[in-house]
Amino acid sequence: MRDGLFKPSPSIILPTAATANGRCRRRCRRVLRSGTRSDARIVFHRSETSRFLGEPLFWPSGPNGAHTRRSGRTGCGGGEGAARRARASTCSRSPRDLASGMANRKFESGNEMMCSQVIDLKNETRAVPISIEGGIVMHDPFPEGGDVSIRLLKLSPGATTCRHNHTEVEFWTVISGGVRIHLDEKTFLLLGGESIRMDPLSRHKIEALDSGAVMQTVWWHSRAAFEEATSTNEAIGKSRPLLLVPAMLTPNGNMHIGHASGPFLYADVLRRIAETGGREVFVLQGTHGHLEHIAIAADAAGLEYYQLAEKNTASFQEALHRLNAVSNIFLGTKPDRRGKAVVLEVFKRLCSKGLIAEREHLVPYDVQSGRFKVDAFVHGKCPYCGGYSSGHECEDCGALVLDAELQDPVDLDGRSLERRPLKRLFLNLAPLHDALESFASRNFLPIYAKLYVESWLSRGLPAVCISNPNREGIRIPIPGFECQRFTITMEHVPRHLLALETIREKSGCPAFWYQIPRDEMPELDILFGADNAFGRLLVIPGVLSALDLHEMLPRRIFVNQMLTLEGKKFSTSRNHAIWVNDIAAEETAEPLRFYLCRCRPDGSVEDFSMGAYESWKRDFWDGRLSRSIAKANEVIGRVATDELPCPGQWSATDIAFLADCRRFNAEVRARFEADYPDVRQLTRAIEAFVDAIDRYSCSVLQVPAAPKVKEALARTAARAVTFALVGLCVATYPVVPDFAISIARSLGLEVPKLSWFDRDWMAEPVRLSASHDAGGR
Repeated sequence: MRDGLFKPSPSIILPTAATANGRCRRRCRRVLRSGTRSDARIVFHRSETSRFLGEPLFWPSGPNGAHTRRSGRTGCGGGEGAARRARASTCSRSPRDLASGMANRKFESGNEMMCSQVIDLKNETRAVPISIEGGIVMHDPFPEGGDVSIRLLKLSPGATTCRHNHTEVEFWTVISGGVRIHLDEKTFLLLGGESIRMDPLSRHKIEALDSGAVMQTVWWHSRAAFEEATSTNEAIGKSRPLLLVPAMLTPNGNMHIGHASGPFLYADVLRRIAETGGREVFVLQGTHGHLEHIAIAADAAGLEYYQLAEKNTASFQEALHRLNAVSNIFLGTKPDRRGKAVVLEVFKRLCSKGLIAEREHLVPYDVQSGRFKVDAFVHGKCPYCGGYSSGHECEDCGALVLDAELQDPVDLDGRSLERRPLKRLFLNLAPLHDALESFASRNFLPIYAKLYVESWLSRGLPAVCISNPNREGIRIPIPGFECQRFTITMEHVPRHLLALETIREKSGCPAFWYQIPRDEMPELDILFGADNAFGRLLVIPGVLSALDLHEMLPRRIFVNQMLTLEGKKFSTSRNHAIWVNDIAAEETAEPLRFYLCRCRPDGSVEDFSMGAYESWKRDFWDGRLSRSIAKANEVIGRVATDELPCPGQWSATDIAFLADCRRFNAEVRARFEADYPDVRQLTRAIEAFVDAIDRYSCSVLQVPAAPKVKEALARTAARAVTFALVGLCVATYPVVPDFAISIARSLGLEVPKLSWFDRDWMAEPVRLSASHDAGGR
């Protein structure tokens, strides 16, 4: 038995749903009693044997492992007599005869039928409709597009298909030879006479063994299977703690709102969303360890490397505090003793796997200073996209660029540089191709991440420089490289491992990263800008795979594009920026948080301008939102000062508003429970709901009625508005937490929870705070 597959012999395994059908049982018994079957096998994926009810069934036949098909929808000629004739005609037939017979039978495809025809995939000169691509010969016995489609394939030794997925259920049968099936993150070996089922959206690839293979594939659309594949399984991983790791900030300057709009603020939003569902969450924030950008800024400021880094790190932490995005794990630039030890531990394990190599290149060299110009000290044309790049990473395409590969290299003053040989250490990613391909096959990766990894896999994975003759950093413990330091590439994964150790320490069970049981590791989600893609999508997953930390591979990947300022890129060096510490005074941080979430550059570049922000703030934050909350407070205040009374009379207006509230709550729940919460759409839904509260409150406050009737209607309105404020409170908590908590406290509640949507706020006891003022700011 191989992993994930049943290989029954000599009996036949039928799908669970099929065996419940009496006729299927009887037909199968007749095949067994006839004595015509010798070694035919049907092999089903272990987890899929109960899903075949109402879908095509596959039947064994002769010693060559050939299969016939009976469709529960179109049949094979109809009736018991046809079934007996089909069995009798295929029991002793070869794969070639089977192919001919399949064309001979009246398979329906729309309104077309196929005439009798011999299909010989081994003789490509025969006049049959075939296509040849990459060593794979393909033939469709009848035109594609009907209820069920069939294809015959002959794979040359070593031929492979591209890894792909689709909406249909697919069933593969190997007629002769053997193939290796790469299915999502697993690999199966399939030999002649064995079959396997692929569910919708499962990413798969066929790789022929040295013997080659002849296969039959059948696919059909199953609405139930597709809907199950596209529905998110929210239970997956929710019992594990969540570790959110936004990209580290380079402490060569202060945090500007371009930084904040990307991973740093969004990490806090995701943390609060997860916490409303009761999940334990850790956020790792910090500043980069060792980058030449810091050395350049330190030289310009006349400060020592770590002196400047610590100064800017303190400013970064202040900006996070003002944004109310404080993390519970923070790592600064200068590593402590344990931080250095983890880097060396990872390095030694990579060496033991044969992934570290010594290489020599012609590297840009400055004769005047007598120093190699590496990393950020050199610029030139990117060898991948042709854009302007440093000798570390191209901001245009996100590629990790080696300084020796730069075209027309110049120093920071624009002077041309000569090249001289330099030996350095490199991390070879090529042996990690299969691990990264498996990582890219995960269905929950966003399209940018999936395509980015696959583009590098197709062009060939490079070796990444991990040592340089830098002034600061962790020394290389290898003779001949004592004057070099590890680059930032070697610090990515160790920082994640330090976070693991910190989480264990906080839980009261301290342990080194390699001592932590795999099933006790948190789910890792990473956040970064598209210009930092190489390290996060290739280096981090590759190194984690090399360390056999597959449970730590990033589950969710949040990539943001660039936020521009007045149409131009934010730039610390050119001082083209709006600094968070200048704009986000504590009393104004909430509207800034909301606006940055509202224009988060998720799928495309977005632009920020102070004029647009101030206009929005006047219109919504200081206008519509304040007015709506004030009117809601007035509606509640007319009937209650401490405890909210039960509803009284109802009108059509009340019923319609309550329906609006329920729809809004359902939308918020769906966005919170999504794998990739769309915070832009969430903010727009909040704005629309605020307007709905305002309209309803206005209609209530203007009701002309007799005192008794008016009082009964007012009680209902107060309950309806409270229902709305609870929903607004939960929805706004991840985006503007202080505002949300102020609403909650005015209603006698604490930190918002998603479970509040399950409570009946039209009857739930509500004790108002002594100074009731929901959303008072």
